[in-house]
Amino acid sequence: MGSDFSRHGSPMKPSERTGYLQPVTDPERTRRDLRRLLVAGPIDDRDLERRIASLDRDFRAYAATVPFGLWGEGLVITAEMRAATDLLLPLAEVRRAFRRLLRLSLSVASSLDGTPLGAAASWPDCLARLDPPFREGNPARLLARLAADGELRTRFLFSLFVPRRHGANPARYPAQGDFLRRWLRAAGPRRGNPLRCLDAACGAGEGTYGLARLLLEAGFAPDAFSIVGASRDPIEIFAAVHGFFPHDPARQEAFRLLREELRAAGTLGRLRFATEELTEKAREPETFDVILCNGILGGPFLHGRRELERAAAELAGRLAAGGIILAADHFHGGWKRAAPSGMLGEILAGQGLSVTVAGEGIAGIRGG
Repeated sequence: MGSDFSRHGSPMKPSERTGYLQPVTDPERTRRDLRRLLVAGPIDDRDLERRIASLDRDFRAYAATVPFGLWGEGLVITAEMRAATDLLLPLAEVRRAFRRLLRLSLSVASSLDGTPLGAAASWPDCLARLDPPFREGNPARLLARLAADGELRTRFLFSLFVPRRHGANPARYPAQGDFLRRWLRAAGPRRGNPLRCLDAACGAGEGTYGLARLLLEAGFAPDAFSIVGASRDPIEIFAAVHGFFPHDPARQEAFRLLREELRAAGTLGRLRFATEELTEKAREPETFDVILCNGILGGPFLHGRRELERAAAELAGRLAAGGIILAADHFHGGWKRAAPSGMLGEILAGQGLSVTVAGEGIAGIRGG
């Protein structure tokens, strides 16, 4: 399969392609595609330099003024600390500088939403969530290092959008997996078309590859199913397609072993990936028999009722007769107060689906 990048070097949208991105295992192809995704080498930009200089002045004034000292490992951040920090070192200004770096670094549009930079309440809160190599107290110094060093910047961007704590387990929801196995057995053998699966909000793809393993273990032949993994973030999709985690060698090796297992079973070619926004209407929607939507509905990205209803309508619109939507929320923590499972069940039921508990989350089933 040829490269799924446009002549301008940016990944095409699914509606502009003849196909989706298939898993890539050739290191040279990964290097080539990475050069199309990320700008290599130092970044020389006057606007970024001006922002870095301004942040450096702010940080020096902040460091000389705050009574509680600078951020350090294990610091308990209080509301008073957040208020004082944001007065002297506004997170809004830090974000603007990092957004500028992001625009200069990537050949495709991306957002800081959901990253530590986008979700933190203050710069110290952000530092606590960054990977240790990037916990630089002075944001100006960190930005200057990233602008000067393309390799370091690559590691930083992947750590920002594919952090170590997110989804690094192909069997993250084991009880949901058990439920799906039982549902597949109850549905009986399929005739004709393969089982069509969508892993919506697939992140870096561990769950997508894990679903392929589950289907093999459930007795499906390698050519008896197909799986699409979709995420709105191009770096996540790059990691999923290429098994590329420059900031996390252990995760990259585990990913390689899983993909080699599926390649040996003749299944790797049954997976495809796409950059796609869950709440946007698909121009040419496929229909699927199984839709996974884990770690997104009712979490930090989607928790307002209106946006949840819009996402549920889009997912239900892609669900084939007799199909199932599985949505796990086991790790959503405090967000369940804004979007409890009962509300999610009501929303799925409003799409004409039968709702039931399914392991770590719920399921919505369409009648056949």
